[in-house]
Amino acid sequence: MARLSDDDDQSALADLVRRYQNDILRFCLHYLRDVEIAREMAQETFIRVYVARGRFDRNRKFKPWILCIARNLCLNELKRKKAVPMESLEEYASAAREDTGVLLPTSAEGPDQQMMQRERLEMLEEALASIDGDAREVVVLRFIERLPARDIAEIMGSTEGAIRTRLHRILRGLREKYESRRDDL
Repeated sequence: MARLSDDDDQSALADLVRRYQNDILRFCLHYLRDVEIAREMAQETFIRVYVARGRFDRNRKFKPWILCIARNLCLNELKRKKAVPMESLEEYASAAREDTGVLLPTSAEGPDQQMMQRERLEMLEEALASIDGDAREVVVLRFIERLPARDIAEIMGSTEGAIRTRLHRILRGLREKYESRRDDL
């Protein structure tokens, strides 16, 4: 296989940054709860991808590989700072907000739908806050990042079966805990 020139490598990196920058920033923000530090870790992720580009196995999917790099950087940063647990869903969802902090409603949403949505979001935040960090990470990767169990397993250094089992147990526990409130929403 022919070696790409440095210009080709930089062009490919620029394409990757454009394609994945929002995903990586959101992912880092999930761990770090600080926009500036998350931006630094997202930038560092792309630097690491560029440096390690020759080691990428083209038979693997790219997104889990880059998310794994981002995750490791974030976890190292948290260890370095002896920092805090992952953020709440409310903070995580800040990307869908205006500068004022207000969620952007759709034109089809009336006040009653907006109120119900706020109540559902509060309930979801409460549910996520009630589970440990590893369980929250699995739920966020599956339902917010929308990754399949195979990719989550690759990111977390586990097996697909273990992730599926863990997710099933987490959801069963949440269902049991919040079953009584289900009809409220």
